[in-house]
Amino acid sequence: MGIGHVAVALSLKPADRRVNAGLLIFAAFFADFLLGWCVLAGWESYQVAADYAHRHYLLFTFPWSHGLVPLLVWSAALALLCRAFLRGSRAALLVAVAAASHFVLDALVHVRGLPLAGPGSFALGLGLWRNLPLELGIEAAMTVAALALYLRATRDHSRGRRAAMVVYVVLLAFLMISGQAAATDPPRRAELLSSWIAAPVLLSAIAAWLDRRPRGHAII
Repeated sequence: MGIGHVAVALSLKPADRRVNAGLLIFAAFFADFLLGWCVLAGWESYQVAADYAHRHYLLFTFPWSHGLVPLLVWSAALALLCRAFLRGSRAALLVAVAAASHFVLDALVHVRGLPLAGPGSFALGLGLWRNLPLELGIEAAMTVAALALYLRATRDHSRGRRAAMVVYVVLLAFLMISGQAAATDPPRRAELLSSWIAAPVLLSAIAAWLDRRPRGHAII
């Protein structure tokens, strides 16, 4: 999923309004961030599906970044870092949930599946990418619901920044959904690496700025 991960992150905002949405979004994309570095290191790989112009998806071998047990470990490590620097147990828990949710969402869409416990282990994959209109429709619905939850949780923010976040997320949804639906040529390696490594940092940084707390409130 793409925008679906953003939707999950925004949906966690009501659980603690002090937690910045940018941090939650980065956590939700943390598995992809790791994937980029693992591909660079040669530990994981991807393959272009046959008839990519029709299928619009890639196949992955990614036990260390997307496997269930490894991702739970990564999520716990990320939560411990947040606990150490932010000194907030609830914030750390939400970050862990956001990071771990990546497995659930990707297991719904990936065709080859996500391994449970490393290389060669049983893999889960519902394969919703085979029915792309349905999958992208689900992501769009998730985005609408997430924005509604986010807006309810940020009533103390200015109207301008709340509206800016809506515009930002809707624009992201449009770009991600239309980009996958209209893709005919396989993405280049450099494009993939930037989408896995640089994009989560940039997307979360913009969201963090838009979701900054009003003056006089603690920033987490």
